[in-house]
Amino acid sequence: MSRYAPTPEVMAIGQLNISGNVTPANWWKHIRLPSGRPDATAIALLSEIVYWYRPTEVRDEHTGALLGYRKRFQGDKLQRSYQAFAEQFGFGKRETADALKRLRDAGFITLDLRTVEMLDGVKCSNILFVGINPQAIAAITTPSSVSPESNSNNSISDTAITLKRNTPQRHNGTGDTPNVDTNTEITTEITTETKNTIGASADASAPARSARQEYSPEFEQAWQEYPKRAGGNSKSAAFKAWKARIREGIKPETMLDGVKRYAAWVRATGNTGTQFVKQAATFFGPDRHFEESWQQPAAPGGGRQRQVDILSGLGAMSDEFGKSSDNLTF
Repeated sequence: MSRYAPTPEVMAIGQLNISGNVTPANWWKHIRLPSGRPDATAIALLSEIVYWYRPTEVRDEHTGALLGYRKRFQGDKLQRSYQAFAEQFGFGKRETADALKRLRDAGFITLDLRTVEMLDGVKCSNILFVGINPQAIAAITTPSSVSPESNSNNSISDTAITLKRNTPQRHNGTGDTPNVDTNTEITTEITTETKNTIGASADASAPARSARQEYSPEFEQAWQEYPKRAGGNSKSAAFKAWKARIREGIKPETMLDGVKRYAAWVRATGNTGTQFVKQAATFFGPDRHFEESWQQPAAPGGGRQRQVDILSGLGAMSDEFGKSSDNLTF
């Protein structure tokens, strides 16, 4: 018998219909805490979020032909509360909220608080919607491959299928959301304005492109000053965010000064080269992080715990009572 011949236990497991979340091994290398240990809470949450964003096939029941794909949730983004995430995995609510913030700051997801009008006319505020950045996910999942893009050039069909029977979604009992108002502005340029791959591989392949991106001297200086981060940092996406702020009347000197303050803060907190450094596209995005003071933490009495507290964002957070909107800006 071959040493690789399956045992009865192996065959029994093979007969199980195992489905659900998938956690790529590379995530444990890229999603880490400031201490260098894998961020198990964030990894588990990201795996759950990615599950909901994986498309499901729709096939003809008579011929079996692939008709297209559909999403697993009803709205434009996944609706889920901090409490629902916490209860599913047995995490604390604060632990869950902090982990989601870390994923957001690393550029993997977006957190969007909205006011939702229900079918009966009742409005519910501070409903959490979770978005995803496919390019950033691809960069840490298969770093050597080309990241998927959220546009019509996808290798799989993006044909939308409308069915009378919707796949059940896990939600908070809020029902359909026909009218939605967003009351917090989030950075979407990284997924809506760029068709370039996130990560160093995108910029490394720039010379091979037929039309190479031309950057302004002011942006080039800011890019050189910007702190290095793990997991990639799209230069082209950052430049598009930079140009958007210029069109809004922001002076290049203002953004450059903000970069210098932020770089000093990153060095002081010991986070240079980690995924906790903001994506440059987020830094130059509509939230204008370059206008923040980025005061360096006091050395005496602070220590490593102070750094962890800063990164974790230990402000009060409650999606039910609307307190989180004051604590979702970094």
